[in-house]
Amino acid sequence: DIQMEEAPEIRLDHISFAYPGCREKAIADLSLTVRSGETVAVVGQNGAGKSTLVKLLSGLYLPDTGRVLIDGQDTKTADRGSLMGKISGVFQKFQRYAMPLNENVAISDMSCEPKETRIAASLEKADLTLSREVFPQGGKTMLSREFDGVDLSGGYWQRVAIARGFYRTHDRIVLDEPTAAIDPLEETKLYRKFTEMSRGKTSILVTHRLGSTKIADRIVVMEKGRIVQVGTHENLMRMNGKYREMFEAQSKWYTDKDHLV
Repeated sequence: DIQMEEAPEIRLDHISFAYPGCREKAIADLSLTVRSGETVAVVGQNGAGKSTLVKLLSGLYLPDTGRVLIDGQDTKTADRGSLMGKISGVFQKFQRYAMPLNENVAISDMSCEPKETRIAASLEKADLTLSREVFPQGGKTMLSREFDGVDLSGGYWQRVAIARGFYRTHDRIVLDEPTAAIDPLEETKLYRKFTEMSRGKTSILVTHRLGSTKIADRIVVMEKGRIVQVGTHENLMRMNGKYREMFEAQSKWYTDKDHLV
């Protein structure tokens, strides 16, 4: 059925959302469609509503008004297990499990026994090198001082969480500020690998850093819970709007060689 193939995989239909006890809406009368296989970057300053939006479009939150349709299913009535089974995510707040590195990665997919080849591939995609200085027992290194293991820096833990997201079998992937603890120049390599990984899959990337948004088919610019601009990097840079203002303010973080300035 051609119509079914062309239907958007995710549709947000005039949704609004407020956190309990808050008068101000975090998301206000917002509509958006994301097509199957599309990569969409969601950008905006702190407090713009980016993380709230991504939790709504992944089915983790339910809108107060309006509808979120994923594969034609309303998140308010759809089976939660069915929705969550097709998605992999890396969020700002992630778990630091007191267990070996390999298990920290494989825990994202409990449907089968951990597979070392998959774990190794996921670590590589997350740009996490198993140096003996940091991981003396390689993948078997315990990630907790309490159990005679090691303490990892925030940047290393972030890469472990990203590898966890890569390990899980998925049709859709959501990355919510996945490189927050990683240097802006270091994130370049990671996003290149993310581009390879997201090919043919529906991907949502949430970030306040604009240096890597060119990997997206479309960029959604948010401000105060609303969408103020949508377009490609090139289109938005030609406009004298919020995206261009933010990009130019951040351009000092990047170099011509490494990024998009």
